[in-house]
Formats: sequence, C-alpha cells, structure tokens
Amino acid sequence: MSISFKLKSHPHQLLIKHVQEVASIAINTHRSHAGDVKLEDLIQTTCMCHDFGKGTTYFQDYLEKEYSGELKNHSLLSALLTYWMLPDKWKHLGFLVVKKHHGSIKDCVDEFDGSDDWTFNKQIEDIKKNHIEELNHIYGVDLAEFFNWLEDEKSIKEMRRDFRRKKFTMDEFVLLQYVYSLLLSSDKNQLILGCAYIPEKTVKGSFVDNYLKKVVIDTSIRDIPGLEDTEIFELRNDVYAELCKELDKIDLHKEKRFSINLPTGIGKTMLAYKAAFYVAEKIHKLNCNVKPSVIYCLPFMSVIDQNSDVMRALLKHNLGRDVESDELLKFHSMAEIEYKDFESFDARFCFENWQSEITITTFVQLFNTIFKAGKNSAAHRFHKLSNAVVVLDEVQTINSKYFAVIKDFFEILADRFNMRIILLTATMPMIFKTKELIPNKEYYFKSLNRIELHNFAEQTTNIDDFKDIIMNEICEKKDKSFLVVLNTVKSSLEIYNHLKDSERELIYLSAEIYPKLRLNKIKEIRTSKKKYVVVSTQLIEAGVDIDLDIVYRDFAPLDSINQTAGRANRNGIASKGLVYLYELVNEDDRKYCSFVYPRPLLKATKNLLEGKTVIQENEFFEINQKYFEEINKIKSDDVSNEMLRKINKLELEKFRNLFELIENDSNYKTDLIVNANKESAEILDILRGNEEIESVKLKNLFRKLNKYRILIPKKEINNINSKEISKYAIKYVELDAYSGDTGVIRKSLLEF
Repeated sequence: MSISFKLKSHPHQLLIKHVQEVASIAINTHRSHAGDVKLEDLIQTTCMCHDFGKGTTYFQDYLEKEYSGELKNHSLLSALLTYWMLPDKWKHLGFLVVKKHHGSIKDCVDEFDGSDDWTFNKQIEDIKKNHIEELNHIYGVDLAEFFNWLEDEKSIKEMRRDFRRKKFTMDEFVLLQYVYSLLLSSDKNQLILGCAYIPEKTVKGSFVDNYLKKVVIDTSIRDIPGLEDTEIFELRNDVYAELCKELDKIDLHKEKRFSINLPTGIGKTMLAYKAAFYVAEKIHKLNCNVKPSVIYCLPFMSVIDQNSDVMRALLKHNLGRDVESDELLKFHSMAEIEYKDFESFDARFCFENWQSEITITTFVQLFNTIFKAGKNSAAHRFHKLSNAVVVLDEVQTINSKYFAVIKDFFEILADRFNMRIILLTATMPMIFKTKELIPNKEYYFKSLNRIELHNFAEQTTNIDDFKDIIMNEICEKKDKSFLVVLNTVKSSLEIYNHLKDSERELIYLSAEIYPKLRLNKIKEIRTSKKKYVVVSTQLIEAGVDIDLDIVYRDFAPLDSINQTAGRANRNGIASKGLVYLYELVNEDDRKYCSFVYPRPLLKATKNLLEGKTVIQENEFFEINQKYFEEINKIKSDDVSNEMLRKINKLELEKFRNLFELIENDSNYKTDLIVNANKESAEILDILRGNEEIESVKLKNLFRKLNKYRILIPKKEINNINSKEISKYAIKYVELDAYSGDTGVIRKSLLEF
C-alpha cells in the first residue's frame, strides 16, 4: 500500500525525512565514538519519536502561520510515545530527553507537576481522523494501542508513581546526558549539515615532533643566548624522549587516565600536545572508524589565546597552509563566533557544538558541559566527550570541594564512554589515580636548581615597611627584572604607586586592566629585553609564560606560591632566580591573604614552611607532595556529596545549580566596559542605535566587547564616572575615567 507523505516537521521538510535522518545522524555519531551497540535502540527510538507530536493538524497549521494556540505544542505528546515504545530500563530517560529537547530538563519530579497540560483528547482525535495512516507507517506501530494506553487514566498515574519511586544510578544520570546531547546535536545537524559531524582526519603525534625540532628549539636557541648550554635545555630534551618512550607502552584498552607532573618551564605544553595527539592517533589506529577530537582545557582566558596561537602555528607548520575552524576552534566568552562555510545561527551551533578536530577552551566551559546537566545551551556538546582526548592543563586551580564529584564523573566517562584524560600540572592534586606519563618525574624536580625561595613569612610585615623593602631592592638592582605579586587590587595599587618614584620602568596588572590591554602587557613582558618591574595580582600565576629575575610574593597557599615562583629564571640562565615570600598586613593588622584564600589552605602552607628560611627548587617536590596529602585530609566533600545525592532522584536543576567553578560574585560586583579604542567605540555606537540587531551578530558584538570588560565592586559604581546604555544594561567608562596604567579612576579613594 502506497503512502502519500504530507506531514512536515519544518516549513520545507517532511516529518518522515527529518526524524529518520535525525535518528541516522545520532546513530552514526554514536558509532563514530565507538559507542556501545546496546544503546542504539534507545538512541533510535528517542530520535524517531522526538517530533511525533508535530503530526497534528494544529502543528501543520502553525507552520503555515494559520494557528498559534497551545494545541500546536508537541514535546510532551512525543515524550509519552517515547516512554510507551521504550523498554522499562530506558522509559524514564527517554521521556525526559524528548520532553525537554526544546528546553532544559528540570528536576525529575517537577517534570510531572501540574504546570503542563496533560490532556490530549483534541490532538488524539485529530491524528485519528487525519493522519493516523501516515504516522503508523513512520513509526511502524499501531498507534491505536498507544492512544488507548494514553486515554486510560491509570497509565499516567502509574507512570508518575514509577518516577517517584525509582532510584537512578550515576550511570543512568550520565547516559541521560549522553542521549540528550545526541538528540539535541543531531536535531540541529540534520537541518544544518544534513549529516553527522565526524572529523575528517586525525592529528598525528609526529606534528609535535616536527614543530619542536624545526621551530621551537631553533627559535629558542636564537632568541635566548646561552640556552643551549643550560641544564634546563638538556632536561627538556630528556623529558620529551622519556614521554615518547612511555607513550609507546600504554594500553588504551586498560589505561584511560594519564598525568604529566613536572616543574614549570620544562615544556609541559608541548608534552601535553604530544601525548594528546599520540593517544588520538593510536585510538584511530585501533578502530579506523573513530577519529577522536582533542579538547584542550585551561583555567583562564588569558592563557587560552597564548596556547591557541602556539597550536595554530604548530598545525600550520605541518599542514603547510592556514588552519580552518573545523580543524582548530578557540571557545570562550571573548572568541568571536565563526565557522567555516556557515553564517548566523548555523555558524553559532557548529561553534558552540565544538565541531572541530581540536577545541581549546576553559575549565568553566568543559565542566559546564558535564555538570550543568540537562541545560540545553551546554548539554548538546556532551557527546563530544565520548572517545575524546581531554587535556586539563594547570589542574591544580580546580577548587578541591569538587574533587569527589569530578572523580566519579570522569571515571564513568573514561570507563563507559572511553574518554581519555590527561592531567597536566607542576603541583599535582590527588583527584583520581592516573598512569604517570613521566614515571621519573622526581628526577626532573630534583635536578633543577634555577631558583631559591626565601621565607620571610614567619612574622607578618606591614605593607608600608614592604614598600620600603621593594623600593630599596629595585633601586639597588637596576640590572634585574622584578615581579611583585599581591593578593588584592588595593595592595597592588599601593605598591605600584609607591614605586613610581623609582625611575624604573613599571608595568601593572590586575583584573581592572581590561583583557585586551592585559594580554598586550603580558606579551610586552614576555618578548621585551627590558628589565621591567611588574606589579600584579595573582592573575599572573598559572600558565603565563613570562620570565623575570626576582619575585616577591605576598603569602598564599603553596600551589599559588609554586606557580608564582615558576615566573623566575625559567630557562636557568646565569645566576639563580630569587623568590621572596612575605605575609603582608594592612593598617588594621589584617592579613591580605585572608581576603582571598581559604584559611585551611593557608594554615597547611604555614605549617609546611615553618622553620624553613631558604628553600631550594630541588626541595619543592617533597614539600608539594606533603601539601597535597594535607589538603586531601582537610578538604570538604560537602558540595560534591550534595551533588551526588541529587543524582538518585534525577534532580537535574538542583544538581547543576550546586556547581559553580567560578564563584558567582554578581551580588557584590558588576560589569564595566572600558571604551578604550576605535573598536569598542564602534560597538557601543551600534548598541546605542535603534536598529534591530540579528541575534548572532549581537552575540558577537558582546563577545568583542568582552575584551574591554572588567568587574568592579558594586559599592564603587557611584564613585566612578560611568555611563549607561539602558537597552542592554551596559555600564561603561570613557578614557577620561580610566588609566591604562592602573585601571578605573575613582572620584575619591575608597577601600577596594
């Protein structure tokens, strides 16, 4: 019997074509991840059923703009068919996935409250009268049986009772996210690409070998006289050789969690590239149908640009051409939305879906993808983690209160979804057990003697006395470069303003220096031969590749002290780098470190450094080991445990609201834009205008504007000469209220 298909899912597409292709794309994507074959029925049914509710005259008239009432809604009816068609073990997951494929999944019990209209009589009668034959053919079932089930009052009552009684496992929680992601991603890709996004090729470990030998080493020798004769140069070659040897031994069927734990300045970034590319290439060789993505994650946007520039240069050197967005994607809040061959919403989806062989992004974006469970805007890329190689660079910056939940989720992603994880740090926290890719790491820590740390933190030092100490030092040692790292903006400005009389060339860095200018200043420090005196807050710590002679640091937890010390004498040339540690107090005798860091971390650090006046670099390894042993004892798992408890009842909304990698400080801080140049002025002019701006263009304008965005305390806003674009709630300052040297100019000096 021939069927004339008339039902549409979208204005220019038949329903049968859409649901069949969405299901095919999802299955192909799942297979490209080497996904479990047993899950294909769940994926197939969920994707086929997701738009079933569009098979009513009400929705068809809505497409023609002839109806706009509630009866056009399709997700709940589609979810109920999904529930009815799936086996018991998957019914609940399939229902939630389909019900909220146009929104975000709430707590499971809330998806059954009275806020949804659960009466379908008119829609059922319409289907029976007008479309039953076509829909029976599409779904291959007798829908009369489904309608009989749905019209029986006991069915929904039993369904709700089952949801209330059922206890879900973490495996089911992660599976829900995976299938939800596949549906969301495939639904959009069917309309945009018309097929599954699968990387065309795989990066190769030899790319790093080529770039390292022909570019990095030659450039370093040329730009840093004497480097070739240093111990650090030899150690960098040795550690790379050890990594390559160790990579050849790994068994990817059994080993999926790796770590590289080495001192700062020894070339960890290139080691991470080599490890990630090697693992991705080996996965492909084991299964030619799998082309793994590499997802490289860093804690701060300030180091993403630096990292992505290196990665782009590496790929360009090996490919012999410019690098496309489907080969390398930089994803963070200041990265402009653009994607090869696409524009507007289509480009935005491909960009936000990480449809690239290599994605460089922030910890926030990675962890939001995992822990903002059921949130539509991030969940669609969750499936990209399956069979991916994920690098976490500077992993010590993750708040220890999330270690337990990260451990549990990463173990499932590795064991069930074949995600390979590479942790990278100089101060390794104990999150989960890993295979060391540098087993001889202790040798490298103890071989280095580039710096020594002088501990003056046994007693506190008043900031006024500290000003004199620094002034005397920089005036006496004009042939040395200095880095002074403070814990608050106020204390950093006090030091900077005091040193302006020294006749030394100063550079100031803090969160009040807008990002574009901050990156320019860091580049100047890194590339210039001048002997600068740099005064900074702790933003200079992780991953910022600068090298100065002498470092002063206000007291902080040990991992922060380590990171700051890594900015001294990185290449081990000439005399030792000196790091001086003080514990500064303000005029009220309050420690500046207490404004910023948790007391238990400060106490653990103080105990470990007690009685140690001078510490050589080769002693850092044992002190770091003891520090993280102490942190493991005192860290609180309360937040992690509370998150894990939410899994049992699929309380997705409560679960995701507990996770904030960057603490939400919107209660006491506010955004401020600096109108710094022609680019920012043009954007503000557009936003001040009356013209309607297309959504993706508007989003890109705000992303560009983020390069000029800073956060300031709300209590300060009335003390700043700011202006506002009320339409977008944008506050901004002109350059007469902003100093490129020190940041926002206050009308009067307040505590901040």
